[in-house]
Amino acid sequence: MSEIVNDEYILFTRIKRGDDLTHIGSLKAPSVELAKVYAKQIYDEEDWVEMHVVKQSNILPVRLPEGLLEKEGVK
Repeated sequence: MSEIVNDEYILFTRIKRGDDLTHIGSLKAPSVELAKVYAKQIYDEEDWVEMHVVKQSNILPVRLPEGLLEKEGVK
C-alpha cells in the first residue's frame, strides 16, 4: 500500500468586495481538489465572497527573518 502524501495549503479569503485578501489559516490535503473541499468545510464560519488555497511550496519568500539565536556573522 502506498503512503498518501498530504501537501500543505495556505488559505486566503475576502469577506466583501474591495477588502484585502487575508490569510486565515492552513490545511493539509492530498490533492488540489480536496484542498478546496477541505477549505470550504473547515473555514465556512463567514460568508466569504472569495476564497483561495495556495500550495505552500508555491509561495516565494522575498524576505525571511533571521533566527532568534543567530548573531550577525555567526551561524
